[in-house]
Amino acid sequence: MNNRTRLLLWSAMMIVAGLWLAWAAGSRLSFETDIKAMLPQTTPDAVTRHALKQVDAILGRRSLYLIGAPDFATADSAAQAFIATLRASPAYADARFTHAPSHAEFAQLYGDAQRLLLTDRDRHQLEQRGAQAYADAEWQRLYSPEVLTRTQAFASDPLQLYGHYLAQLAPAGGALTARDGKFVLERDDGIDLLVSVTLADSPYRLDLQKEAIPPLRSAIDAARAVSPSVTLIGSGVLRRAAATSERIRLEIIVIGGLSLTGVLLVFMFCFRSPRPLLLVLLSLSAAMLVSLATVATVYGRIHIVALVFEACVVGLATDYSILLFSDRYRDAQPWNGRLGLRRIGRSIGVAMASMLLAYASFLVPASAGLRQMALLSISGLVAAYLTVVLIYPVLLGTPAPAAPAIAAWRDRLGRLRAPRRPTLALLFAAGGILLIVGGQRLRFIDDVRALRTEPPALLSEESLVRERLGTVTDTRFFLVEGRDIEALLQNEETLRGRLDVLLQRHVLGDYRALSQFVPSAQRQRDDAALLAKTVYADGSPLATLQARLGFPAQAFAQQQAAFEAARATHIDLATALNSPLGPRLRDLWLGKTGHGVASLVLIGGVADDGALSSAAAGLPDVRLIDRDADASQVLQHYRHLALFGLGGALLLIALLLTMRYGMGAGLRLMAVPFGSGLLTLATLGAFDVPATLFTVLALMLVVGLGVDNAVFLYENRDARPMALLATSIAALVSLFGFGLLSASATPFVHSLGLGVLLGTLYSWLLAVLVTAAPRQPSPAP
Repeated sequence: MNNRTRLLLWSAMMIVAGLWLAWAAGSRLSFETDIKAMLPQTTPDAVTRHALKQVDAILGRRSLYLIGAPDFATADSAAQAFIATLRASPAYADARFTHAPSHAEFAQLYGDAQRLLLTDRDRHQLEQRGAQAYADAEWQRLYSPEVLTRTQAFASDPLQLYGHYLAQLAPAGGALTARDGKFVLERDDGIDLLVSVTLADSPYRLDLQKEAIPPLRSAIDAARAVSPSVTLIGSGVLRRAAATSERIRLEIIVIGGLSLTGVLLVFMFCFRSPRPLLLVLLSLSAAMLVSLATVATVYGRIHIVALVFEACVVGLATDYSILLFSDRYRDAQPWNGRLGLRRIGRSIGVAMASMLLAYASFLVPASAGLRQMALLSISGLVAAYLTVVLIYPVLLGTPAPAAPAIAAWRDRLGRLRAPRRPTLALLFAAGGILLIVGGQRLRFIDDVRALRTEPPALLSEESLVRERLGTVTDTRFFLVEGRDIEALLQNEETLRGRLDVLLQRHVLGDYRALSQFVPSAQRQRDDAALLAKTVYADGSPLATLQARLGFPAQAFAQQQAAFEAARATHIDLATALNSPLGPRLRDLWLGKTGHGVASLVLIGGVADDGALSSAAAGLPDVRLIDRDADASQVLQHYRHLALFGLGGALLLIALLLTMRYGMGAGLRLMAVPFGSGLLTLATLGAFDVPATLFTVLALMLVVGLGVDNAVFLYENRDARPMALLATSIAALVSLFGFGLLSASATPFVHSLGLGVLLGTLYSWLLAVLVTAAPRQPSPAP
């Protein structure tokens, strides 16, 4: 193939990939930062997926802010400024005061049926002791200042049973009160107003973070501009996700800058020309372009974890370039790119084929994240390899003269021989001890929460919000189903009976359920029958109380008539959803499903995970959904799959190497990737560093390094000094390029970087040892 054909073929590939990526970037390509998004769905159940989506909208897109000041007027003005600024931004779907439902809104929903509503506590009291205690308490209350606190007239709620019912609907566990229709929190040094903010889309989307954070900062500034005394604290995913994205961006700049500087110094020192570095950047650019275009075609949305992994894989593909550039140090003969490619083309071809087999194993699991990693890596490796074999011979030109220092380094490396037997025995013993000690201490962490790092300042702020409010909605929730609305409400009421016990034990702070607002029809009938028997029967304690208060005899008859009229009414869910209280209830309503209807029961202030799990035990239509726990189980499952995939990849590579080099040589070469992976894990265990799924992914990179080093050294054993020099330069570039990722504060990036750092060192050492020329016997005296 002549140079023109090579150039045209490569250019056509890049133009097609570039145009396709440009279209995708403008129409469908986006990046995902939520660590859970890269995992497969924890369940294929459509109802659960709907519930998770709705909870994400409630918890993920919504944030709560407490805007405070020494007095109500100042706090209200600051909150108004905050809300107005956010409402002007398209990144926010809504910003509003949270307000307590008014008595008029409840009256519109319940109407005459308010006479039929009982709390669980009142119901139990009436069943056990009748209404006498309520009548006695009301007699005392009517002749005390407490009478001023009544929310309903005596005629409509004589024993305050309806008032008790409304009181139980107020948020539990906190100090929120209503003022001018807004939820406020009284403090010793001032007052807070509670503001709810809803995003237009997921807070994990990078493009939305860029759109939402500047208006939020402006809104905070607008609130604080009202008065220097204004305070503002908040909770929610947006700021934490944006802070994480910003930290990753800064790490890319700092660590990436240090890596690039190190790589630049290595290239300039070893090859004495910027052209090799520019060609490597061309190879990396081609790999990224093709891989992004490929994944954009298949998925549209790319997870940042997959992108980081692919960047590492493609970065390790620079080995192909370095091995080619280093071939110039083979001998003193004139050298060009075509000659170098003829000499090393076979070895890098075998190495690439081995890695394609390895990464293909990631296409098997039903995980979009793992498949993205595989697809990005495979397409990126192929593009990098094709760039080396097609373009490098055309663009490489005549290299600069070899650096004397590098030539001297090559000669020193060339004098390395197999260690003496005592030294080799010592190395084996040290490795064996490390494997035993490290293997015993090695531990894996699969908790998805351990993969998140969030700014302490924001966590402290959220903790303060939780402390002031008493509780905030948990990410866990109960999913309740029923064959119809009546069965659903009854199932909720059964669950609520258990949750009330947890409230009394103070292991649960609060919960929200539809059946708190809309009792089941059976509950309404049962309560009406109980009230008819204990409160509105002839001669009841209520009749006696009215007589003591001087009401005419017909007054109690009117109460009985009003009660009987109320018994003919019914509170139904459809009416409630379309009432002024509807927005509060629609968050909990999932609607029709394939086998009935479903709803959510949201919880907060969980102090005992075991007790919470037991609340749904024995209730076939109730499930506790713990997305973090489910994701952690899936993370563990896919760590196991990744380990099996890694084992399968090693077997495939071993098969390829034994077919290519024979049983003895192939297995000896396999000792490099296999041993470097084991030693990497053992080192982590020895130093009590926990391993994760991303450590296993790093081992895939380690396998690639090991195969590259072993194959290249074996294929070029007749030019061992050059081969040792090439693998040493490649190892240095890997340490600078990817080992520095171990300094990242982002857990998954740190795990990848640390694994690559250790694997680079071990794979180089093992490759040198395994392929070392035998030591010549000392001449006889």
